[in-house]
Amino acid sequence: MTTQQQTTPGSATSQNGLRRAVADLVTVFENLGPEHQALHTEGAKTTARERRGTLIRMGDGILQVARVVAVAIETLATVHGLCDLGIRWQYSKTADGDDYTDLPSLTDSDQTLRDALAYLDEAANALAKTYTPTKKNPGLATIRCPEHMEVALSGLRSALTAVCAEAAHVDPAVAEDYTPALTLMADLEKRVCRPVPLQRTGPSAQEVAAAIRSNPEIARAAAEALATT
Repeated sequence: MTTQQQTTPGSATSQNGLRRAVADLVTVFENLGPEHQALHTEGAKTTARERRGTLIRMGDGILQVARVVAVAIETLATVHGLCDLGIRWQYSKTADGDDYTDLPSLTDSDQTLRDALAYLDEAANALAKTYTPTKKNPGLATIRCPEHMEVALSGLRSALTAVCAEAAHVDPAVAEDYTPALTLMADLEKRVCRPVPLQRTGPSAQEVAAAIRSNPEIARAAAEALATT
């Protein structure tokens, strides 16, 4: 089987790509819950009006992402089913075997795939907007559940990449159209998923030992402290 045959929409390779994208999106959908719950709880406990308003807006943003991701999953499931059944923009036929456009056509799997991409683009932009710092409360623009949101963000980026690859088999320009969304997701991950540096509570044992060896006064103080222990 040639590479071209392997990547034709509806082929086994294409179907596997859609399955992986859907699996990623289901994971995204599941991992949005803890973040929305945390934002809702934090907002309910906050008395400052503007701060509470920002938290409510962020929670609404996560809700919007969940709704759009759900629609994207359903749309990709439709694409998968259409391709699996070999249905691609089919019309009724005239007596001569030509397309008969007076009657409605069957759903176009290629267009439905583009619809799914549009939903994923919307989800990416909604997430970015959710975590855009406000002027009065910039510190709120962070994730509350890193272990879940890191999975959600990387899953959405992975799904968007996979669906772009599938759509590019039909129209190579699609990848360029959605490059900004992929860049947006990568930048968002870097910004809100930065590892938090460990907080040091004091000098290390090696640093203490070095200080004692290098300074007689510190050595005497250490000896006195040990004698009174």
